[in-house]
Amino acid sequence: MDKFLKLIKKIIPRPIFSFFQPTYHFFLAITGNIVYRFPGYKMTVIGVTGTNGKSTTCDLIMRVLQESGEKVGMISTVSIEIAGEKFDNISNRTTLGRWKTHKLMRRMVSRGCKYAVIEVASEGIAWYRIFGIPFDAAVFTNLAPEHLNFHKTMENYRNTKGKLFAKLGSPFNFKKTRRISVVNADDKEAKYFSGFKADVKFMYGIKNGSVKAENIKHSAEKVEYRIDDGKNVLNIETKAIGEFNIYNELAAFCVGLAYNVKLKAIAKVFADFAGTKGRVEKIEEGQAFQVVVDYAHTPDAQEKVYTELRRFNRGKLISVFGATGDKDRGKRPEMGRVAAELTDIAIITDDETYGENSEKIISEIYKGVPKKLQGKIKIVPDRFAAIKEALLLAQASDTVIITGIGHQQYRTMNGKRTGWNERKIVADLLKNLNEK
Repeated sequence: MDKFLKLIKKIIPRPIFSFFQPTYHFFLAITGNIVYRFPGYKMTVIGVTGTNGKSTTCDLIMRVLQESGEKVGMISTVSIEIAGEKFDNISNRTTLGRWKTHKLMRRMVSRGCKYAVIEVASEGIAWYRIFGIPFDAAVFTNLAPEHLNFHKTMENYRNTKGKLFAKLGSPFNFKKTRRISVVNADDKEAKYFSGFKADVKFMYGIKNGSVKAENIKHSAEKVEYRIDDGKNVLNIETKAIGEFNIYNELAAFCVGLAYNVKLKAIAKVFADFAGTKGRVEKIEEGQAFQVVVDYAHTPDAQEKVYTELRRFNRGKLISVFGATGDKDRGKRPEMGRVAAELTDIAIITDDETYGENSEKIISEIYKGVPKKLQGKIKIVPDRFAAIKEALLLAQASDTVIITGIGHQQYRTMNGKRTGWNERKIVADLLKNLNEK
């Protein structure tokens, strides 16, 4: 269907196509449901939305539910899993196309999955990619500026994500199940998302909420804390470092609690969890410094990962980053400012240009760098060369953080999609450096 849509785009004049495009997507949504026989009605469906942390939260929820002994399916930006069978999501979409999503959900049903965990993007909601899916639970992670090229305002962005929660109380959801709402109480939009109708509501956080993380102890290798939900206290030790991962784990804890997963089972999942692929992932090839690859592609996500790496970094923090073309231009200067303020050396490079000019993207990032910090900045448009330079600059005890691509295995440059496995590229560069 996607190939057909691309062909139609080339044939039909853009103004005409744009006018009928919503109707086209709605048609696909209806027919996808019918062809694959409404698979969402055969499972408990959990949707996760927000700006950052969605993929990791989906991963954790899936593992928690699996630990209860049930078969689980998951569709996230990073990967797709069906009853233990796992494969990469290579679509470059957080929420897949309407037919693809329903097809995968039907496979989940045929494989005996009791639960389906689906990462839900705002654009996916707007383009009817989750239309007809009867959600039993909705999880909100956080909200920060993103996709404003599409939504125009933060209010529109928020309200679009709110449609996932509105589905919990939809009269067209004929399931006779409890509807579960899980909301980050520390986010400024918590009141909005918790206001939707649900049978059971969980509010989690570090500062606020009925489910709280307390007595937090950070170290370079692990995080220890306890979860207090007012009835139970659970001690947690996890290798997934960072305050942001505490929030992800709290969300998964709430879902586990809602579906009667034993507390010891949840603690075991968190203890075994080191992180999701391409999310604060350490690449180790015997080098004397630390190298981390992360998917962060917003100023908020950058700030969180830089701050966490600063916590125990004894040397310099060297960042490599860019901004995606044909997407929200307003975040580019902010990305430049954050990197300049929070890292010692910031190398601005290409991310994915899509159809946009590379020099223009980089110049817009650079505009956000305060004049007094411009000495920290290096501009190396070629991403391979930029990564190599960062690794050559790094000394013992330094940390190199490379953001933007994360788990992806390709990039779209100048309108063409090419292979690009950044985790492997970094590992190979490190091996070559170690051999010299």
